[in-house]
Amino acid sequence: MNYQWLSENVACPIVEFHDVRTERFKSDAYLSLHESRLSAPLVAAGGVDLGQFMVRGHPDRVMQLRGFASMLARRRALTAFHAGDDWAAERRAVTDFVRDSKVMLTRSIVPGDGVRALRGGEPLMALISEVRFAEQIGNYHLWLRLLLRKAGLDPVAAFATLEAVNDVPAVPVVRNRSQHIALLRGDGRVPELPAELRGMLRFVPEVLTLEPTHALVW
Repeated sequence: MNYQWLSENVACPIVEFHDVRTERFKSDAYLSLHESRLSAPLVAAGGVDLGQFMVRGHPDRVMQLRGFASMLARRRALTAFHAGDDWAAERRAVTDFVRDSKVMLTRSIVPGDGVRALRGGEPLMALISEVRFAEQIGNYHLWLRLLLRKAGLDPVAAFATLEAVNDVPAVPVVRNRSQHIALLRGDGRVPELPAELRGMLRFVPEVLTLEPTHALVW
């Protein structure tokens, strides 16, 4: 298996993972606001809505994925979105619903033809790992994918932290952390990592079951 970044000639090589913790019992209201008022303006500005998910077992946690054709396209889309009337009108409501959020800015690794939003409805598993050193991401991805393939869990998509200057101040992103995210179909059991892979990581990987709130999954 070869490891390489996808070129900007494929669909959505740049993907933001928004990990949102809402105020208690506010997740439904937050999701409704985003789906009814904010998703369409973001898409109109040039972004791609790749999916919105509840995290099973965490009723106040939401995961949202946004895709972009390039870093330049991301800057243009988000600048236009945050300057638009829809965001200005709803910004206060979003702030009232959200207790905490973080954005992981990533670059796609697989699939080779880029990430696309497809019709579906089944849950996904997200395996989120943080390597000790950025230069380990390539080897970690290759060995992890081999392990998952043997278990019948070949990732439908995989991403790694994009080491780049964030040129959209309105959307702060996680810094100084090298993370790898693998998305797997279903909600089964992820095999235990061998010692060689565990040794590359700062922490035990987080495994989340993502349940789509609308039919946009891979």
